[in-house]
Amino acid sequence: MKETAALVMLSGGLDSATCLYWAKKRFVNVSAITFNYYDRIENEKKATFQLARSANIDTPLEIDIPFIKESSDFLDLKYDDPKLDKRLASYIPMRNLIFYSIAAHFAEFHGIKYIIGGHNMHDSYFFKDATVNYIQKVNSLLSDGCLLYDESCLILLPLAELDRKSIIKLAIDLKVPIESTWSCHNKQINHCGECYACVQRAEAFNKLGIADPVFL
Repeated sequence: MKETAALVMLSGGLDSATCLYWAKKRFVNVSAITFNYYDRIENEKKATFQLARSANIDTPLEIDIPFIKESSDFLDLKYDDPKLDKRLASYIPMRNLIFYSIAAHFAEFHGIKYIIGGHNMHDSYFFKDATVNYIQKVNSLLSDGCLLYDESCLILLPLAELDRKSIIKLAIDLKVPIESTWSCHNKQINHCGECYACVQRAEAFNKLGIADPVFL
């Protein structure tokens, strides 16, 4: 497999955008893959393709998986209940096993060695399939499931040990077009500033004393 090639899991958010620019610094050939699950937010999708253009890479491989739903779309849960963690709204059972399996399918056919994921320290506190330990297990599965080459593809998590503030600092250092990213979980013209993703993002920028360009 090509040690110089990487496939970035690009969602349009700040984390995946940072991973894209991180990969551009380290690999000769960088491509991206993105997933259109059920009722995906259009601004997130637009951000994905804008980021790819800004990074001067080929148009991302776009995978339609409309049967994959977030729990807010599948279950009748009252997410305004203060006792219910708001992160459950975007929870997808087996999300990362599904997404990485699909990415590995294409990576192997294209001879791409590395798959780059944007999971960070905050993700792993709640989403167990975003932990380093879980991804190591997935890598073990890939080593058994990929047969075309002597080596299987391998998932890398460059942000795994970084908190939100550190990711923003890295994004700035890498000259990521932060203004083009989309983090909000609501379908609005602009970031709502109220969902858990917006709140986390705002808190990190405030602690750094930096204005978030998506709110300018």
